[in-house]
Amino acid sequence: MNLKAQTGEVVDKIIAKVDDKIILKSELESAYLQFLSSPNALQFDGDARCMLLKEMVESKVMLAMSEIDSVVVDESRLDYEMQSRAQQIMQRFGSEDAIRQAYNKSLDQIMSELRPDIRQQLLIQEQEANVVSDVTVTPNEVRKLFNSIPRDSLPLYSMEYEVGVITKNPEVDREEIEKLKKKLLGIRERILKGESFEIMATLNSQGPTSANGGNLGFNQRGTMDPAFEAAALALKPGEISMPFESSFGVHIVQLIEKRGNEYNSRHIILIPKPTQDDVKEAVQYLDSLREEILAKKITFEEAAKQYSDDDQTKVNGGYFAGQFGSLRVPANSLDPELFFEIDKMKEGEISKASTVQVSADEQIARIIYFKKKVPPHRANLTDDYEKLKAATTQMKKARKRQEYLQDKMKEVYIEVAPEYNRCGIIKNQ
Repeated sequence: MNLKAQTGEVVDKIIAKVDDKIILKSELESAYLQFLSSPNALQFDGDARCMLLKEMVESKVMLAMSEIDSVVVDESRLDYEMQSRAQQIMQRFGSEDAIRQAYNKSLDQIMSELRPDIRQQLLIQEQEANVVSDVTVTPNEVRKLFNSIPRDSLPLYSMEYEVGVITKNPEVDREEIEKLKKKLLGIRERILKGESFEIMATLNSQGPTSANGGNLGFNQRGTMDPAFEAAALALKPGEISMPFESSFGVHIVQLIEKRGNEYNSRHIILIPKPTQDDVKEAVQYLDSLREEILAKKITFEEAAKQYSDDDQTKVNGGYFAGQFGSLRVPANSLDPELFFEIDKMKEGEISKASTVQVSADEQIARIIYFKKKVPPHRANLTDDYEKLKAATTQMKKARKRQEYLQDKMKEVYIEVAPEYNRCGIIKNQ
């Protein structure tokens, strides 16, 4: 089937079908151009179009099977993914006006059009996860994989470190927060007397939306900070809230419109800045916690999980995570400032609390645990079991996925245009 322009020129055509799902030549060519600009293209030796078309057909098979198996994507997960994609688009273009100029559409219109595609992507991911969900590996399988690799072909790992941190964000004095609320009250009064909310946001707001007049666009319920959302949804369209606190700062918010499960709002945010006394208190807090760890009243790992403000490391007991769940990281993966600190330390040592400059006007307190240094080495079962286990699991999942696809491709209707017979996607071609 060809899609033709009014002149009769062929502008696109269907090159594959999987049940009632189609793949257009334009989709393949677009994927091919993206592939050519990727680092993988330099190392690929084969027919890239065939490889990409095979992947597309396999995705359509997974999608078809997700429908047969009645797989459902949770709406909250879809909403979260939509919000994430919208933020990426906004960050790329900087403003709603720039998006509209580029696409002749609003961000809401773009996201509405993308929603079905994103839902399909999540369905495919869910189906693939279900297919390999029961895959496990035994120590014997890990050992078997390790023994199958020639010794001179085993990966060579550079110097690795086991390093943990516990951080503490300075708590801002209440007096500073009340000052900001008072300032926002003054701004609110000026807006109520006729000044533009957007201009006031541009001049005063300290958040990333200030350049866009404080406009946040439409957001799904449940995706914003709870305190912010509660304040916004308590308003009628056009109303402006009193100053309130969220986990990001102190705001006033104006509700623009409610539409089903979405709401459109704009805000002005002022971010409280801790004083040097606040920073000193955070340092003292961590020094006291360090003493408790050294006295063995609590382990470093327990202290990190309970008290650290670093959300990325606290789930690992304070440790930085490497590949495949390993808690060992190569030197080049560590922040240079952190690396220079541990270079001065001995293995097993916990540093005294110090301050770290995380932005131009923000400091946090931190203690460091330099647990261990692993010299450069060839992979072995003792030092690298978790990495080898992850590699074994990955291989086993890939094999099960491929076996599943080979089986299901016999059950669904698949048609591929003759010009792609060379790809061998349908085995009898």
